[in-house]
Amino acid sequence: MEKRAVVAIVLSLMVWLVWSYLFIKPETPLQTPPTVKKEEAVQPQKKAETPFVSITAVQRVETVEKEIRITHKNHIITLTNRGGSIKSYLYKYNGREIELVVSQNKFNARGVFDFGLYMNDTEFMTSGELDDALWSVTQPSENEVTFYATVLVHGERLRVEKKYSFVSEGNYFTLTFNLVNGGNKEIRMPAGHAIVAPADFLGPSVDFENTYNQLNSIYYIDNDFNKESKGGGFFSKPTDLKQVNGDTGWVGIMSRYFLIIMVPDKFSGTGVIADNRKETGFRTGMYVPFEPIKPGASQSRSFKVYIGEKNKGKLASISENLIDAADVSKWIEPIRDFLIWSLMKINILFGNFGWSLVIFSLLTKLVFLPLTQKSTQSMKKLHELTPQINELREKYKEKPEILNKKIMEIYKKNKVNPASGCLPILVQMPFFFALYSALINSIDLWQAPFVLWMKDLSLPDTIFHIAGFNVNVLPVLMTLTTYLQQKMSTVETTGQQKVMLMLMPFIFIVIFWNMPSGLVLYWIMQNVLQILHQLYINKRDEKKESAA
Repeated sequence: MEKRAVVAIVLSLMVWLVWSYLFIKPETPLQTPPTVKKEEAVQPQKKAETPFVSITAVQRVETVEKEIRITHKNHIITLTNRGGSIKSYLYKYNGREIELVVSQNKFNARGVFDFGLYMNDTEFMTSGELDDALWSVTQPSENEVTFYATVLVHGERLRVEKKYSFVSEGNYFTLTFNLVNGGNKEIRMPAGHAIVAPADFLGPSVDFENTYNQLNSIYYIDNDFNKESKGGGFFSKPTDLKQVNGDTGWVGIMSRYFLIIMVPDKFSGTGVIADNRKETGFRTGMYVPFEPIKPGASQSRSFKVYIGEKNKGKLASISENLIDAADVSKWIEPIRDFLIWSLMKINILFGNFGWSLVIFSLLTKLVFLPLTQKSTQSMKKLHELTPQINELREKYKEKPEILNKKIMEIYKKNKVNPASGCLPILVQMPFFFALYSALINSIDLWQAPFVLWMKDLSLPDTIFHIAGFNVNVLPVLMTLTTYLQQKMSTVETTGQQKVMLMLMPFIFIVIFWNMPSGLVLYWIMQNVLQILHQLYINKRDEKKESAA
């Protein structure tokens, strides 16, 4: 196979492997820490070590649902006494109000941020009586709300208090669970812990059929960040329930752009439990330790709750171990941040991220113009050397080692690097990966329109579907411009090299078909600018030859 064909194949594989490494995290089985025994993933009804405990709301003081509205920093929050939950969470971002509580979804999620308290795995999986009960409510101050209800645990009265405090100046609010023993006997939590979970779904409302709009369970256990998808993966078989024991720093849910995370304040959880059934929500809970509560005594557990975009600065202000939840590769992050900053600045002038992306493509092309010119000159020299190389191939066709040596001698003598034509692509790869990262999880580029049918640069530019297959326009244009650009800038080829160069655009169309349209637009612009540059070079050379 010709060297240029080998280089093309290697580059294609390199792009795909690097992209996979940076952005596609394979679902791996839950790992057991060396010093902690992991519980087996089991169906909830088979877990004998935590028997079902009767928990029934016995104080039904409230007969109507009550709502309380609170404005806190960039949030407008509506709480309800039904389950002591958050019914609406409007997040203010760059002049937009984004609703993060999604009531209509295909996962049978409850559609509230309920911050549930469960006494065992069965309640966690099926929901408890407290989830739909009408709690009593008090509002000690403008930014504090306390819900409370009384339940039975082994026949003893336990008052459950859930206090929301929005007085923090940081990027979080505080949620405190206070358990008060109102009975005559000591109350012990089953297995020494209760389960606390933030919610089972997180917005904003989008097309959840799209690959990029997946939700994930996330947690931090034994100093390790974990991101789990529902169902079984390549390395694990499907189970209804996932469990792992260990020192738990936080639990939460990740949507494409936002996070909801519960961080224990001055204590650690003892493990994680996640609802892994495909038809239900993404509930991820923490095993919270409680000591036996004597009659008349109480115990409290507080959490810092972060609800917001994937912003490393905001996450780090709460805890350094939250940074990984931003879901951005550390290798590409500086370029990604620069790219977003550049697009935001350019967009001030144009007011359309599509045109801003076009201008950004032009600017990057100008920056790399000297490199492109050097590559073009090298390609021209290669073209001039083609007759000599063809003679060598004919002469040494039975002696490939001598042939390669002779070809390299010609390259060295004429100061030509056969791989220099690929250098501009390699240099621009970091910008390509950074743009991909920005488009898949940056809220700044969410729903950013361009023109005509391109309504959202963060999604494929689908114009219609045929039998469930989405038909896109930009990947086709990218393939055509890639082919044309290669045809104009590549020296004459034969055999396997020619076949490979013809196939390359169609390999790319498969890779790019369902990628964000903004990424494909950027690639098209690079192709178009390269074609224009090549036309200029060809015209200039024709004038020089005519003058000579």
